[in-house]
Amino acid sequence: METKLCREDIKLPYRWMPSILMPILSVLLLLASPASAHEFWIEADSYQVEPDQAIVGHTKTGMNFKGIRDYYLPHLFDRFEMIDADGMRPVEGLPGDIPPLNMMPRRDGLHRVIYQSKTKTVHFEEWQKFADYLLDMGLEPPLARHTELGYAPNDVTESYIRCAKALVAVGDGAGQDASAGMPIELVALNNPYTTADATGLTVQLLWQNAPMGNAQITVFHGQNETLQVVKVHTNDTGIAVLPNLGPGPYLANAVHFMEAPSIYGTPWLSHWASLTYKQP
Repeated sequence: METKLCREDIKLPYRWMPSILMPILSVLLLLASPASAHEFWIEADSYQVEPDQAIVGHTKTGMNFKGIRDYYLPHLFDRFEMIDADGMRPVEGLPGDIPPLNMMPRRDGLHRVIYQSKTKTVHFEEWQKFADYLLDMGLEPPLARHTELGYAPNDVTESYIRCAKALVAVGDGAGQDASAGMPIELVALNNPYTTADATGLTVQLLWQNAPMGNAQITVFHGQNETLQVVKVHTNDTGIAVLPNLGPGPYLANAVHFMEAPSIYGTPWLSHWASLTYKQP
């Protein structure tokens, strides 16, 4: 599952890319982003911008709030959208664009950027690596069920889908987060830019638009030597308070794990939710 390849080492034009290179790039990016215990998130260059400034950001895959930047690759996502008080607009670009998010706001207020990936798969050749990632996410490794399904412990294939959201304030940043209808989603119940709470950000974790209770949410703040990681759990109604660890950007991450329906062709299926925002 480990790789030394960095996407930043792939030297390709930003605004265009010969079609013959696309399959090669796709393979390289997948090799560079193993799914096990790796977060995926939308990272804005600035989480607070003026109405005449563009909202610029990257989709990233990595660990401990430090990751590799992605290109704009439409064949890898089902949804990539910006939502404001006037409604939804697709995030558009050309294959190979970096940054993948670069849009002018059409009004002030709270903007929600969402990204829902297509289904991908990852293979584990060691049960312990699979179990360790589940335990880190607060989940129970299903060894008994895995063998009952006829699979060996050293043969684990999992399908996974990423559901990311970023909250960006334009101008006064007024507005309220809400569900965008992704399979799994973290919804902020207060606006960190206009109704900041000294205790932290209250969120609700939704699975198929219903509260997801007793689930772990991992909160990251800072990077490298200043990194802070805190794990909290939702109550019966899917609500939790993400602690205020100081000013700056935050990443919150949660996972829903289940036995995969037969249409996926794998024994296991996970959905990953992420939420990024800035604490003023």
